[in-house]
Amino acid sequence: MTTNAHILIVDDNPENVRILGAAIKSIDCNLSVALSGEAALDMIEEEMPSLILLDVMMPNLSGFEVCERLKNNPKTKDIEIIFITAAVNLEEELRGLGLGAIDYIHKPISVPIVQAKVQFHLELIISKQELQLKNEALAEVNRLRDDIERITQHDLKSPLTAIMCYSEMMMEDDDIPEEKKQRFLKSIYDAGNTILFMVNNSLDLYKMEVGTYEYTPKLIPLNDVIKNVIKDLHVLATSKQLKIDIEQFENKDFETFAEKHLSYSLFANLLRNAIEASPNNGVITIKMFYENKQSVISITNSGAVPEVIRATFFDKYATSGKKNGNGLGTYSAKLMAETQLGTIGMRTNDNETCITVRLPCQNCVDFQII
Repeated sequence: MTTNAHILIVDDNPENVRILGAAIKSIDCNLSVALSGEAALDMIEEEMPSLILLDVMMPNLSGFEVCERLKNNPKTKDIEIIFITAAVNLEEELRGLGLGAIDYIHKPISVPIVQAKVQFHLELIISKQELQLKNEALAEVNRLRDDIERITQHDLKSPLTAIMCYSEMMMEDDDIPEEKKQRFLKSIYDAGNTILFMVNNSLDLYKMEVGTYEYTPKLIPLNDVIKNVIKDLHVLATSKQLKIDIEQFENKDFETFAEKHLSYSLFANLLRNAIEASPNNGVITIKMFYENKQSVISITNSGAVPEVIRATFFDKYATSGKKNGNGLGTYSAKLMAETQLGTIGMRTNDNETCITVRLPCQNCVDFQII
């Protein structure tokens, strides 16, 4: 049997150590020896074994005392222990099993018995470790699924806000001009399409996180995407009497090589965060320019990022002071930027916060706002 196991023999009798060592020679494992209980505890501090063959009767520190210390220590309580004993005493064996040992080997030592028991328990240990890894993987999948659900719910807020607000305005005003009503209906339709896309592609967020997302970019007018985000968040911004200024290097499409709906989610996240973080009557400035063959988009709002989360701003669950914040908005924005082969960064001071996204573009020239 081939294993990555580490077996520690603890016995003050060198002859017993020799016999035990020879017995398990056929098992492919790492083998260590300690000639006292104290030496064994010191060695375990350096490297934890998978299995310990532990002599019961040793001077100074008995095998029972060593076992008790290991089982009372959270770091070492899961190490499996087989006692080696010359006594044939049911009461003593029950004591050892009560302390947490898994088996006994009796002296005089029988090589076939040692081999059979060690191999049997190593197989159990390996099976247990494999099961634990599978359980951890399953728990991770469940955790990722829950995260994706929360991210999707967070991202749906922007188009849902548009649908609810435009519908409410149409219900409250019977005299809306037909042209304006058509604009509202178009906005509702577009927001509904965005929601449908997000629902159908919620699994993509999981794929992005584990690196299996199939990215299919094309050249898109990013200024149109950002204008749609602003339109969908108009009511939220108006509720705080915020002004959103767009500065673009020139009057034509601001193109980037990306996915349209992924970019919508990315900037809806960032702009919603900027609106929520801004004080009333403030200004949010969005700048778009080309630099070093990249499309650069910066979003600046008044107010500082709390110092406690500045270093972890884009980490999962990083949040501070937001009533319903879950720390997934900026994390998912980072995920979407990096999936689209871009970068995202944040700088903040006592007066303002600026988020900068850089995405690849084609055939772009270096232009920059002065």
